[in-house]
Order: sequence, then C-alpha cells, then structure tokens
Amino acid sequence: MEFALTMTTMRLMQNAETINRLVEQGEFLLKSYHLEYEKDPASCETEFLRGDFAGWRDTLHTLYHDSAEQIVDRVLAKTCLAIPDTLVHSSSCAPPEF
Repeated sequence: MEFALTMTTMRLMQNAETINRLVEQGEFLLKSYHLEYEKDPASCETEFLRGDFAGWRDTLHTLYHDSAEQIVDRVLAKTCLAIPDTLVHSSSCAPPEF
C-alpha cells in the first residue's frame, strides 16, 4: 500500500514539474514573439516565432486536451501579453513556388 501511495505522489510531482516547464517554454516563446513583433511585425522571424508559439499550443492540446488552456492561461497571466493571431501571415515569407 505504501508503494502505491509513493508512486502516486511521484507522478503528481513529475506532472507539476512538467507543467511548470511547459509554462516556462510558453513564456519564452510568447516573449520572443512579441520582442520580434515590436521590431518588425511582417518579418520572417516574427512569422517563425508565431508558428513556434502556435505549434507549442497545438502540442499542448494534443497532450492535455481540455486542460491545455489552463497552461496557456498561466503563460498569459505571467507575461501579460496577447496570443499572436495565427491566421495572419506575411506574404513575404511564403515558401517559393516550384
């Protein structure tokens, strides 16, 4: 019985550590995007960082389903920054046509 209790506690601690790391990653991505956006909203780097944040968020939804937005909300609360609009893209960064 003691072993089962220990395993449950360990999983919860690991999960909390994982969630905290995901929040840190989200903070980094969101801050990086906003810093680049301030320099040049239409740059390829801005688009790249927008895609990184969108990919991070999509991965959260794949892994955590309905709970994913709780992680995103923690990032938004810590950074006080807006989520980039993932539907607006610069045509100057479009892939070349073959």
